[in-house]
Amino acid sequence: MAERFDRYYEYFSGRSRATRSGRFRRLNLGIVSIDLSGGGSVLRVNIGRSRAQAIEVVGGVVQGEEVNLVNPPDSVRVVKGRRIRIEGGDLESVEGEEVTLVNVDAKRVVGKVVKFIRGDADHVEGDDVTLINVDAREVVASRGRFVNCDIGVLRYRDYYDAVNTDIGEVIRLQG
Repeated sequence: MAERFDRYYEYFSGRSRATRSGRFRRLNLGIVSIDLSGGGSVLRVNIGRSRAQAIEVVGGVVQGEEVNLVNPPDSVRVVKGRRIRIEGGDLESVEGEEVTLVNVDAKRVVGKVVKFIRGDADHVEGDDVTLINVDAREVVASRGRFVNCDIGVLRYRDYYDAVNTDIGEVIRLQG
């Protein structure tokens, strides 16, 4: 795949007139196409033929309607989107409506529905939070389910279920 990319890049970069006119600003590598027309700091990657699955990367921030990443590069620090699924990685912040994390270390995770399996987090916040084998300093949830976790402070609104989980301090939120 890298050889194919190098060949296409070399071909298109050698065509200076076409590049200046903007006609060759997209590298099509089969199911993945890379759009270079966004400017210097924007890289837009389209996976498949649908524009709804476009992911935008700007200065370490990944944004998109549906973000599905496996082992994101170290330059990616923040992920934002509606539906997010990340496997592996070390991130600063993850924000979305439906967030699913597997084997991720994150400082801050915020979502309406959060499913977090095997990882570490400083702060997890959501309406419906499910944690399995997670070490978290602070969890804020309306409803929560925790299995094999180590939680420093749990702040909950409606209820929580904890199985084989160590919770340092439990605070019930009013309203």
